[in-house]
Amino acid sequence: MNKLASTIFRERPDTRSGAKIAVYNTAIMLGILAITILFTELLFYMHAGDQSLTMLYLLSVLIISLITPSYVYGIAAALIATLACDFFITEPRLGFSFTRGLPITLVTMLVATFLISTLTVQVKSQQRLATIREQRMQLLYEINQKLLAARDLETIISLTADYLIENLKRSVVFYTADPVMDPQSGHIRIYGDSGSADIFSNENEIKRVHRIFRHAAASLDMDDAAYGVVYVPVVSKETILGVIGINCENRNLEQGKYNFIQMLSGQVALALELQYLSNEQNRILVDAEKEKMRGTLLRSISHDLRTPLTSILGAGSTILEQTDMDRDTVENLTTDICDNAKWLIRMVENILTITKITSDTMTLHKKPEAVEEVISHTVSIVRKRFPGCNIHVRIPDELLMVPMDATLIAQVLINLLENAIKNSPEISLILMNVRRHETYVQFEVSDNGSGLPEHLLDDLFEIHPPHIEQAVDASRGMGIGLSICRTIIQAHGGYIEGHNRSEGGAKFTFYLPLGEGSRHGS
Repeated sequence: MNKLASTIFRERPDTRSGAKIAVYNTAIMLGILAITILFTELLFYMHAGDQSLTMLYLLSVLIISLITPSYVYGIAAALIATLACDFFITEPRLGFSFTRGLPITLVTMLVATFLISTLTVQVKSQQRLATIREQRMQLLYEINQKLLAARDLETIISLTADYLIENLKRSVVFYTADPVMDPQSGHIRIYGDSGSADIFSNENEIKRVHRIFRHAAASLDMDDAAYGVVYVPVVSKETILGVIGINCENRNLEQGKYNFIQMLSGQVALALELQYLSNEQNRILVDAEKEKMRGTLLRSISHDLRTPLTSILGAGSTILEQTDMDRDTVENLTTDICDNAKWLIRMVENILTITKITSDTMTLHKKPEAVEEVISHTVSIVRKRFPGCNIHVRIPDELLMVPMDATLIAQVLINLLENAIKNSPEISLILMNVRRHETYVQFEVSDNGSGLPEHLLDDLFEIHPPHIEQAVDASRGMGIGLSICRTIIQAHGGYIEGHNRSEGGAKFTFYLPLGEGSRHGS
């Protein structure tokens, strides 16, 4: 493509190549005339008529006019052939007589030469134009294929700029937004000679670009090259998607090249429009997915909240209505109310966490925390809620500092421990294991329960609609604890996974990067 483009965009012919072509065509002309002279001399000694010999000279002039690219060679051949006729054919032979027939012969040859040369030049010109058009169409097709294959705005702009710089040998600028109305958008991208930045970014040029964006002009007149920069807007459906500026400070841009660049801008407009449509489609899909997740979350919440609220309402109503109940019954109902209230508080905490993190309204306050302290605090909370639980912790002997939001990581550990306790037999061993690796820390929570349902292994951390079979982390209806865990761990730059143990039970593992500022010691 580079060779094809350089043929179309060549600024001026190579003088050395032009000199070689002139020498070549001159040699052809003189060679044909020399052959004609030798042949006519041979025919003369074979007693051929003068008219036949003259026609041979005329034929040689016509051949030269056909195979040479300019009038000059044909006219020069006509003059030489006329003098050769007078010298070799007319009396006296081998001498110039300048008879009356000379002007007629010369005029005849010149007219024939002019007509033939005119037709030849026109045919060659049409052939050259047709070749250039074909090359331009082929080049546009190749460029269009590359632009349409581009996946983002930066790639489209870079491809266009690189192509123009390589083939025009000029610096270019690409505006993707009005530099006056949107000065902070990073709209201007200058490619090529860094010294052109002053040309493109001066106040007058910014105003010119602003006028193009405001008035949606199809293009600027070529006379605007007097300003030093020629602008070609990228237009789609009367909307300005961008503006391409070409540095013309040192030499003007030819009209043919300018027209071709306008055609190129149409291809760029098509690629940008497809890119914008693709981005809009992706945005719509993301919004639809968010709405779907929001609806699923709301249905899950309403399903989860209904059961404990019903239990609280039932226990409270019983206490109010039956005033003669014994103390043990009242205590049992009150305990049930407290347990359900605590569960509701935990649910609300989970909901607030996931909504804040997923909506980017929550800022993680990460700082190096001692893993031993975070785990000790977490286990003490879980043991208060489940006094009979059997939790065993293994952590490294050295002091291990990990950058984290301690409150959120504690919430992850609490969720995993509660799930392990609720899905294991009473007094079953729950093991928490912490290991340090070179760049991350591994946290592991395993149990000896019934394990994870096979049909849920692929989407353990998703929020399931209420009509789906009960999830792994649900104690009452549908839980969202594992989804919360994944959201928190991902916000920390880590990841979490869960699977069944070969000896029975489930194991959840998450990894936190040590990152900058972490350390460990003895």
